[in-house]
Amino acid sequence: MVLELGGPMVSASLRDDQDSIAEYLTDPIDIHDRFGSLVDLVVDGGYGHNKASKVVDCTGDEPVVIRE
Repeated sequence: MVLELGGPMVSASLRDDQDSIAEYLTDPIDIHDRFGSLVDLVVDGGYGHNKASKVVDCTGDEPVVIRE
C-alpha cells in the first residue's frame, strides 16, 4: 500500500482539546469534520475506543516503542 500511495500511511489517536467531556475523538465523522481539511484521507474504520494509540519508531534497524 505504501508504494501505491507514494508515502507512508500514518494513524494516531486524536486528543480533543475543544471538548471537556471526550478525552479522544473516536467517531470517524467527527474526526473528518474537525481535521478533514488538514489531511489527505480519513479512513472510516468505525467508532473507536477511547484510548491512546501505541507509537513505534520504525526508522532504525529495529522498531522502538516510543509510547505504549
